[in-house]
Amino acid sequence: MAALRILLFAVCVACLMYGLFRETPPAQVFNQSDKVGHILGFAVMSAIGIWSLPRRFIGGFLVVLVGLALSAEFLQERLLPYRHFSIDDLYANLAGIALATLPWLLWQLSKKAIQHSDTPILNSSENHQ
Repeated sequence: MAALRILLFAVCVACLMYGLFRETPPAQVFNQSDKVGHILGFAVMSAIGIWSLPRRFIGGFLVVLVGLALSAEFLQERLLPYRHFSIDDLYANLAGIALATLPWLLWQLSKKAIQHSDTPILNSSENHQ
């Protein structure tokens, strides 16, 4: 199962890199469809990374992914002649990461809060006093 997760992670990385750094931008299917692509690409990459990587690597993975989200537009403009910088694409990249990461983070924090809660719900002997 671990090998399948890593394979899925590698395929997702390859697809995201292809989408970000292909020579020409994808065709506009509808108005702002590229923003949807950015959001979905980074959301899926975030979710697959969280699901497939060992817990000790998730923080580093998310830092690298945010770095990619912030730098991809600058790199596109510098390295690819038919691509240009778009602040909206950069925001869409970050929104995709947040879309997958924030629910997971809230879930992790709630699990820790429940595990570390030392207040009893109700003690039956205290109710009868």
